[in-house]
Amino acid sequence: MRIDWKGLLWGIKWAFITYLVIILLSVPVIIYLSRDLPSLDEIERYRAPVSTKVYDRNGKLIYEFHEERRTPVRLKDLPPYVYNTFVALEDRKFYSHWGIDPDRILKAMVKNLLAGRIREGASTITQQLARNMFLTHERTFKRKIKEAILAVKIERAFSKEEILERYINQVNMGGNIYGIESAAQYYFGKSARELNPKEVAMLAGIPKYPSRYSPLKNYNASLERANFVLKVMRDQGVISREEYEKWKDYRPEIVITRAALRYGGVAPYFMDEVRKYIIERYGEDFLYKGGGKIYTTLDIRMQKLANTLVDSFLNLYDRRYPTKPKYKDYDPRSGKPPQYLQAAMVVMDNRTGEILAMVGGRNYFHSQFNRATQAYRQAGSAFKPFTYAAAIERGYSPADIVYDLPISVEDPTSKNKKWTPSNYDNEYLGAITLRKALALSKNLATIRLLMDIGPQAASEMAMRLGIEEEVPPYYSVALGAIEVRLIEMVNAYSTIASYGYRKRPLFITRVEDANGIILEENAPRRILVLDSVTAYITISMMKSVVDGGTAIDARRVYKFFHPAAGKTGTTDEYRDAWFIGFTPDIVAGVWVGYDSVRTIFHGATGAKVALPIWASFMKEIYRDSIPKDFPVPRGVVFVEVCKESGKLPTPYCPKTYQEVFRAGREPTEHCNIHTSPPVSDTASESIEGDILEDILRKVH
Repeated sequence: MRIDWKGLLWGIKWAFITYLVIILLSVPVIIYLSRDLPSLDEIERYRAPVSTKVYDRNGKLIYEFHEERRTPVRLKDLPPYVYNTFVALEDRKFYSHWGIDPDRILKAMVKNLLAGRIREGASTITQQLARNMFLTHERTFKRKIKEAILAVKIERAFSKEEILERYINQVNMGGNIYGIESAAQYYFGKSARELNPKEVAMLAGIPKYPSRYSPLKNYNASLERANFVLKVMRDQGVISREEYEKWKDYRPEIVITRAALRYGGVAPYFMDEVRKYIIERYGEDFLYKGGGKIYTTLDIRMQKLANTLVDSFLNLYDRRYPTKPKYKDYDPRSGKPPQYLQAAMVVMDNRTGEILAMVGGRNYFHSQFNRATQAYRQAGSAFKPFTYAAAIERGYSPADIVYDLPISVEDPTSKNKKWTPSNYDNEYLGAITLRKALALSKNLATIRLLMDIGPQAASEMAMRLGIEEEVPPYYSVALGAIEVRLIEMVNAYSTIASYGYRKRPLFITRVEDANGIILEENAPRRILVLDSVTAYITISMMKSVVDGGTAIDARRVYKFFHPAAGKTGTTDEYRDAWFIGFTPDIVAGVWVGYDSVRTIFHGATGAKVALPIWASFMKEIYRDSIPKDFPVPRGVVFVEVCKESGKLPTPYCPKTYQEVFRAGREPTEHCNIHTSPPVSDTASESIEGDILEDILRKVH
């Protein structure tokens, strides 16, 4: 066969000319498109945004603030099959090309030209990294050329191992999840180094089409894709045939729930407080891109329990009582704030002021308004302990007599300048002890006590203990006619529970930057504002509220029997229901009501709708604990007194009890009520016995 050398040379000549023309035409295009691309120095200094992680008090990861959820991991810390799967699936010539793969580009170019649009990509791992770092995902020829230029630059800046490490930390794993480590923690609740081959296959399958292959959105499609990837891993030698047979039928378990995705974690209102603090102190870039660590005071067990109880009891109230509108009828797509019944709860450590749990509303997705820290509501009778603490500090004792009788007083807050309060039950007991007046929440006895000590004393006591608002010295304030926040009330009660030490509510214990450098550490701050004897006597009186007063249902209905103290609160027309109570360790406060100031339902007292949440919470928290009473400080003495007169008993006093006194202030007078033997009245005793039996039958 004779070769046409002349024709062959002619063809080579024109091929060379064509190639030269393409190069000459490409150079200006490359120079033009390179103008707004990062320099080699900028590529080397690039750091991807990294999520800031939030931990609970035990060091457990509970939330991430992120623009892109990303947790960097080093290549050397991973089993080879983790990163080699991406090489086998995305770029088999990764270790031999210089950023772009001409063969893949040529094949893809032919298909795309025939189709008249981009149908198939030819991006190497390096090109994908370039796109993820600096470019958009628009499907244009211009972007593809920029991507190729950047890929070549990246290959000059980093080794293959460095490129692969950056890639597996940058790749989109669905939604705002980026990188293999974040994906492993997010979908499987484990580190990437702990992934088995099938889990790796499932994650490696996501980047091709994140919205389609996310195991959270479409598990079956994700599993089908994972089965394909596992075969590729076998065929490319990433795993052995034995490993393939072992894992091919395995179905990875997704540990995260849709609810957690939708509502932003187990403690969204708590996280809002963390977010506001960090942004104010360190800025948004630190919070959403800095990759720092925030260690909080949150107790995850208490938080989950608080969430469950608030939700369960409010749902129960919706079914049992005429609440309106109902929670189930709210449409979040309406764009209107919810009007259904709400609740808030705060749990605090008495020793440190650390916030252990916080519920700011019924549904964070419906409303981000935090009713625990932002809502100002009247506290009702929950404000009374401040008046009694002020009286004890001024020398009163729980056994002192106060008169529960009708009264009319001057009050500048009243329209006619005359204020005529009444008791909730419209019953008046006459002469009663301070202990009984607080236990039964007698309004008129409290007003008379306030008249004796002066309203300024109670106002000053409230602010000293933890109420941050200015408390005006009006008589009506003694009954809670002032708007306060739940977190303030909880903090004030905690001051009493900790024997006079006021704390600053604490959410964050430590903040670190991405390099582990500690930026701040927050130790508890305490200041003594009340002497321990006054505090203990007040605690003792508040124990009577739970043991035999308005909160007795904590014992007889909800079966919580550990030593505890607290106070119910109900405002006019049943608009707000409160219960705040504490043990020696923790204080918990519950508020129930509507965002708009209106009646919850007739009879919705603090004892009826707030106490059940508190008592159920405490019962569960202390289920396996040994009961522990409040320690008695020095300067306290116990004296047996008559239950009616509060004085030393005579031989004829029918009922006596051990009362607590400040040392040196013990009673010296004997009872002036029971000075002779009582007249026998068998019929009367029999009737009282029958009534008592009937009451006990109803209770049980």
